[in-house]
Amino acid sequence: MSGYDEFPDDDDPISVSPAVEEFLGDPGTPADVFSAVVAFLVDLREDPFPRLSMPVPGRPGMHSAPLRRDLGLVEYAVNEDADPPRVYVSRVLRAD
Repeated sequence: MSGYDEFPDDDDPISVSPAVEEFLGDPGTPADVFSAVVAFLVDLREDPFPRLSMPVPGRPGMHSAPLRRDLGLVEYAVNEDADPPRVYVSRVLRAD
């Protein structure tokens, strides 16, 4: 699943999965990881393919990118046909 069917019908071109929402809302999420994810979301607003972003082999439309300070990895889908491109952040994988 690419995540395209998960895009809500609002004006924000970036949406996050329930798992990412829960991760960001969890008081147990370390502050450095939280801030790295938020910084990544800010980067996505400027470019849906931030520096070091790579396509995920065998999963069309899916990409992964490392978090700052090597704190983990983010997987997300991009619908480039939309203007602006729609991005669905599907999961965050912590390095620890």
